[in-house]
Amino acid sequence: MKLEPAVLGTVVIFLLMVAISAFIFKPDIEGAKLIFKEEPLEKNTEFQLKPGELYVYTYAINDTQVNMTYAILEGGNCTRIRLLESVNVSETCVDKNGMDNFGYNSAFANPAILLFRPWMLALEEGWHWNSSMYVYYGGMEEHVSDTYYRVVRKDTLDGREVFIVEIRMDDAPPEYQWIDAEKRVLLKIKGDNYEINLAE
Repeated sequence: MKLEPAVLGTVVIFLLMVAISAFIFKPDIEGAKLIFKEEPLEKNTEFQLKPGELYVYTYAINDTQVNMTYAILEGGNCTRIRLLESVNVSETCVDKNGMDNFGYNSAFANPAILLFRPWMLALEEGWHWNSSMYVYYGGMEEHVSDTYYRVVRKDTLDGREVFIVEIRMDDAPPEYQWIDAEKRVLLKIKGDNYEINLAE
């Protein structure tokens, strides 16, 4: 099914609101900025995605389904992740530690990039981690939300070893993510009334 750009944009915005690890609140107040206060994070591997790779995900929300394709591209001193279905160029550029210029482990400057987050490089059995999001404006910080991450267990999915990560944001229903244990890339998300799966 091919969606018009406006409909596709609406679906992506809705996904970003309900997908806990990708949730980003951007206020309409000019000059406001997001700040994440994160616990220290010890990574146990480097960024694994390589130029030339392609990841296609199927997003299912209620009765709507759409495919989203991420291309991994060369970026000089970084690796670019680009969302191909975007009307405008939608990408981020990450270093060997999985960080973009936003500088946080919990979020990218571009919230549409969902297949990877820097915190995935720290996963191990028993891992847990917290992050808090604030809006900074006019010299004041306003707390928005707290997000809690933990590895539930190691398992397998389609023959691949995975970490199953539970993500909770305040009192919202939890989201579960299946992260490839070797590649550290998203394979599946299961949330309240939505599901995302790696198609190919």
